[in-house]
Amino acid sequence: MSEAVEKLIQILEDDLQWHQSLAVVLENKLDAMRHYDMSRLEALTANEQQLTEAICANEKKRRQVVRQATVEFFPQNNKPATARELAKALQERQSSQGTANKRQLPKENSAETAANRLLALSDMLREVTEKVKRLNNVVSIASHKILGHFDNVFRIIAQSGRDIGLYGRSGKKSLLEQNCLVDALA
Repeated sequence: MSEAVEKLIQILEDDLQWHQSLAVVLENKLDAMRHYDMSRLEALTANEQQLTEAICANEKKRRQVVRQATVEFFPQNNKPATARELAKALQERQSSQGTANKRQLPKENSAETAANRLLALSDMLREVTEKVKRLNNVVSIASHKILGHFDNVFRIIAQSGRDIGLYGRSGKKSLLEQNCLVDALA
């Protein structure tokens, strides 16, 4: 089996695991938003950032390995090969090498198994990235709604034009005729 394909399978397995973790983080992030758990939301956001950085770094590796595999299997091709094209090429290479080499390869390392694994990982990764995309859209919409709500609250406070009746640090009622956001939040 091709070394580039082996690397690609490992990269796709890592990518799948990170995307699954990201989906869990986004689901937990929505739950933290529902319960207004800011400390949890901050921790989840940091975790999301780390996973996103890992996914981006892995994506660079994947592109590099796909280029290597494309050169190996399709030297005339200028565009990167898809997982389906690589799987088909692996199977064709195995069938052209004959049954003698087929017996020498262990079952788990055979080209057919690698081709099937490549296709399965590609399909699973596609599904989980679609899930992450949907969750990310929901988180984005929820975040914009929350920000809009806070914007309205702050606008109402600023436009009221009178003292909101808070007591200052000295225990006396404020004499200011304008609203202070800090006072309103305290």
